[in-house]
Amino acid sequence: MQLETQPDALEALTEFLYVVPVGLMQFRMDGTVQIANPLAAQLLMPLAPGGDLTDAYSALSPLVPELGRLVREFTAPAGIILDHHRCEVTLGTRSSVLSVTVHRMHGRTNLIVLDDVTALVAQERQIYADRQRFRAIFDNVRDYAIFTVDPKGRVDEWNQSLQRFGGWLPEDVTLRPLDTFFTQEERDAGKMETMLAQARSRGSVETEGWRLRRDGSLLWANTVLTALPDVAGDVRGFVAVSRDMTERKRMEDELRRLATTDPLTGALNRRSGQALLTDAFRLPQRDDRQPGVLMLDVDHFKPINDRHGHEAGDAALCALVNICQAVLGQRGAVARWGGEEFLIILSSTREDEALSVAEALRAAIETAAIAIPAGRITMTASLGLAIGSGSPDALIQIADAALYAAKRRGRNRVEIGAPARAAKARNVAPVPASANPGTSTP
Repeated sequence: MQLETQPDALEALTEFLYVVPVGLMQFRMDGTVQIANPLAAQLLMPLAPGGDLTDAYSALSPLVPELGRLVREFTAPAGIILDHHRCEVTLGTRSSVLSVTVHRMHGRTNLIVLDDVTALVAQERQIYADRQRFRAIFDNVRDYAIFTVDPKGRVDEWNQSLQRFGGWLPEDVTLRPLDTFFTQEERDAGKMETMLAQARSRGSVETEGWRLRRDGSLLWANTVLTALPDVAGDVRGFVAVSRDMTERKRMEDELRRLATTDPLTGALNRRSGQALLTDAFRLPQRDDRQPGVLMLDVDHFKPINDRHGHEAGDAALCALVNICQAVLGQRGAVARWGGEEFLIILSSTREDEALSVAEALRAAIETAAIAIPAGRITMTASLGLAIGSGSPDALIQIADAALYAAKRRGRNRVEIGAPARAAKARNVAPVPASANPGTSTP
């Protein structure tokens, strides 16, 4: 290192050597120290044998015992001989970590750069400890999956919680989009993009829904997606925490089912049927479509119980509900109104459609052979139809009156309530008792 001889240059160099925040020491190939700034002396003097800083190899022997060999074996004209070699030293009760870098400057001149990295090492160790702690959490949680997502919505890194959560392997998820876990319906609806946008704008977003396991089965999960901003406030990624809520969902659905359905037949209970019909009246109707109901009652149900027992009667009611649900499909719902009486709700229908449904129900019930412990029985039902009255209660009253008209006029038939049009019946001859053990002739 060739120094300028001008006073100003020497003054500037001296000032630089004093203020630079690292220790600097220039030495020759034989180890003779040419220049050492105050910080280098401060760092090395307590370590150097006898506090002697005239020989670089001796002064640095506690830190880099092989420094002489490394310098001699370095054949390039310039470059790094030793790069950020860290050494932990103890002076009294204080431990420090020094970083040593050795450069070949040019020719036969070398430079040592010393840096006290104690605080940096402590920070790195804390970061490492935190990472290990979080890794232990991520890998060992049971009902949760905790993972990070990059700004584009791709999973950063697989961990064991993802495998326990849904059986996912590293190659399944690493750098794959977050919607890998979503159903096709949510992918098509842009669910992932919506979640990322909301997390960016709000800081976090919470959702619940069905999520995919690796084998294609579904689990119900609660997911919280939280944005991770950098020091400038720009989102540099997200952390996702998903909890398997399948069992809770199952219990909620079961409680909802118990609260809304008849425990024997599985049909809607009366309260749920009334609510569904009320909702139908609130919906806008198009063309000539209106809400409609069918009041259905099993003909001569008491003889079934008397002849075959209540267990057979229960089986008959369950079978009737199954028949109704199969015939209705998505066109309507069936609610148990009381005893052997049921209400069929058609939320949006026309008279001809409702009459066709009613006749299909009547025929399906008549032709069904219902298994009971003693064998098989058949039964029939009467139905009253009402469409588009002013209120749910009025509609039910009209259907109920039409049902009683069907009973009076021979049973096993459909009657249309008067407000829909003049009373009109579809006559069907009753089945003789001998051919149908579950009924008797009126």
